[in-house]
Amino acid sequence: MGYFRGSIALTQTVLIADDHPMCAAALGMATEQVAPGADAVKVGTIAEAVAVAEQRRFDLILLDLMLPDVQGFAGLLMLRRLQPRATIAIVSSTDEPVVMRRAAREGASGYIPKSAPMSEMVASIRTLLGGGNAFPAEMTEPEADAVMTPSRIGELSPAQFRVLRAAADGSQNKQIAYELGIAETTVKTHFAQIFRKLGVTNRTQAILALQALDVTA
Repeated sequence: MGYFRGSIALTQTVLIADDHPMCAAALGMATEQVAPGADAVKVGTIAEAVAVAEQRRFDLILLDLMLPDVQGFAGLLMLRRLQPRATIAIVSSTDEPVVMRRAAREGASGYIPKSAPMSEMVASIRTLLGGGNAFPAEMTEPEADAVMTPSRIGELSPAQFRVLRAAADGSQNKQIAYELGIAETTVKTHFAQIFRKLGVTNRTQAILALQALDVTA
């Protein structure tokens, strides 16, 4: 990644996943300042982000922590699996150091609070596109909160993740099938694969594994 007159080279591809138009616009503006002419794609859900990530490679992904269809770090794990070479940074209205540290443990290279001024967004994106890490100064070294998390959630396919998320919302198999437009037998097949990938034996354990990645804000 080369520099040209203080900006990143023009070959950058950036995915902005944020359902808040003003924040997405601010991130787009900050990206343009750092890498004029960069190819920036904006989406508003994790489903859209996954669909795009399955089709093309990105240098940088700016991921809202609380999207309409996923809350917490499950989205980060899914995109890490799909884009192992991409730099991924969390964007969030939550500025708790414990959440920032957890983002780092789950593989994020940066954390951009939505309350940050434009100058800080620009500085963070420049650092990230330059290959560095960009976390707020208030994030200290991991302490007692550094617990293991069920990162195998990232091994689920998008379809399996949708089934598990629907189950976590309280839907039963017949309702999940209706909501997702699939057969009830397909739902059962997805659950069997989910249990195998997560190393659990039942629906409750799978839901708890997903909920362990959620963040309340």
